[in-house]
Amino acid sequence: EANLRHAGGLRIDHALGLARLFLVPDGGKAADGTYVAYPFADLLGEIALASQRAQALIIAEDLGTVPDGLREALTAHDMLSYRLLLLERDGAEFRTAARYPRRAVACVSTHDLPTFQGWVEGADIAERESLGLTAAPMTEREAELAALRRAVGDNEPDLAAAAHHLIAATPCDLAYVQAEDLGNERVAVNLPGTDRERPNWRKRITTPVESLFTTNHALTLLDEISLGRLADNKAA
Repeated sequence: EANLRHAGGLRIDHALGLARLFLVPDGGKAADGTYVAYPFADLLGEIALASQRAQALIIAEDLGTVPDGLREALTAHDMLSYRLLLLERDGAEFRTAARYPRRAVACVSTHDLPTFQGWVEGADIAERESLGLTAAPMTEREAELAALRRAVGDNEPDLAAAAHHLIAATPCDLAYVQAEDLGNERVAVNLPGTDRERPNWRKRITTPVESLFTTNHALTLLDEISLGRLADNKAA
């Protein structure tokens, strides 16, 4: 509750940990592990009470292998889900804006995924290959890019702008723009599954913070967020 006292909201990283934790015996392999259940209902109640007292919203990062009923429980407690354009798909196709839920935060990517420009260029694939990690072939990424263009309109020349317009046009309560995407970064701040292989959480954004919101690229993305929000309000 003290964390909410001076903030309008709190984002809970890996909110699935409210329900369960995956443990692997010392010296064992992942296949030897098991889930240990947490008192999920009690934890939700405590968080809801703290947010009510502080009059602050709660954002629950509900990404990964989501247990059945978890998202429904979060929504019932008015916690915002976390929906990423790069992951929101129906089969091979990206979901349209109307397919996103209202009680959620929409964003194009996140710190554990490639930046948008890096995803477009396949920079994440090249980096994984350089580190000897498993990587999808670039042909698969090209197919994903084609699917995204279908979702935003095949004639959209600026894919980053179109992607941010899409998330803003969703009925989600909030739409985010990552600082890395404002700065048009190509290398992600973090690569899950690595430790000393790369400087996780230490990469600085190339664009100085003083101009992060005022470059032509940043202004284009922010304009599309505004236009997308207007489009959603008209649809509502």
